[in-house]
Amino acid sequence: MIRVVSAEAAPITFRLREGYRIAGASFIEAHNIILKVTTSDGRTGFGCAAPAEEVTGESPAACLHALREIVIPLLRESDAGDAGGFARRAERLAPGCPGARAAADIALHDLMGLREGRPLVDVLGRRRDRMPTSITLGIEDDPGVILERARRHVAAGFRILKIKTGESWEADARLIRALRATLPPGILLRADGNQGYTEDEARRFLGALAPGDLELLEQPTRAGDRGALARLAAASDVPIMADEAVTSPEDVAAIVQAGGADLVNIKLMKSGGIVGGMAIARRAAASGIGAMVGCNDESRISIAAGLHLALSAPNVERADLDGHLDLADDVARGGVEIEGGDLVPLERPGLGVTVDM
Repeated sequence: MIRVVSAEAAPITFRLREGYRIAGASFIEAHNIILKVTTSDGRTGFGCAAPAEEVTGESPAACLHALREIVIPLLRESDAGDAGGFARRAERLAPGCPGARAAADIALHDLMGLREGRPLVDVLGRRRDRMPTSITLGIEDDPGVILERARRHVAAGFRILKIKTGESWEADARLIRALRATLPPGILLRADGNQGYTEDEARRFLGALAPGDLELLEQPTRAGDRGALARLAAASDVPIMADEAVTSPEDVAAIVQAGGADLVNIKLMKSGGIVGGMAIARRAAASGIGAMVGCNDESRISIAAGLHLALSAPNVERADLDGHLDLADDVARGGVEIEGGDLVPLERPGLGVTVDM
């Protein structure tokens, strides 16, 4: 048995370089909690929680409390070499704090790779070497700001842009058409409604676009209305992705039973980490629907973990792992690189991150 001899949770508020707006909220900073875990075999692994009440249902304060009062004591009682067993026990004890559970799960997986002396993706079972990621454009009152940022991202090599929508379907449709007219034809556009549309508004938004304008539309309507997602997916040629509606394999099954979305967005902060994220990926694959690995605003610790999951999980065809790019003062280095819009893991043991902590 490999024992946890010390575990420390440090809350950090990162400044965002540009900040952004989504339907219903604006952000200028990101609340993360960095977890440092040292084990009896002399190794130290790192995890990261990025709680967001609109996504994970937990506040930063609740996440920190769960880490210090529930998750870390459980780590001290557990075999650090059994990430799956830990994940099952943590879900029973802290069901409402998936971000806190994710931090511990990520640290245990970092330690797993360090123990093996291999990148985590190789321990999990590498299926791919790299994956293109989208980069996000928030809502702006002046569409010219978005067009300029889009041109800048494309010039930097990104080939997929995710456009935040959901406040006004008419303005959103005009923006998508303007982007399509401005950018090279090979650039993919994804729209993310963040639950901002009614079902009718989502239909009108999709109907105002030309075939090929959008690669997909993510969570246009309220997460609890699975029927709306199913009806939109059935009526539209644009694939519909469920995000906030999916936090577990059981949610995937419920969406399929309701008539389905075309895709699901797996986030470590929703699923409680890599063990939970892999379970969602397997259920999506068994249900015949696609999957993407996404993120919140996160340190590259958990971005690296998300990438290792994406490169090893079945049925993951897409990534939206840009949450570290806007952090002005991340405490971690390494983990991932971006080459021509592709995310590539560093070929180092574990997550391949160096953390100043």
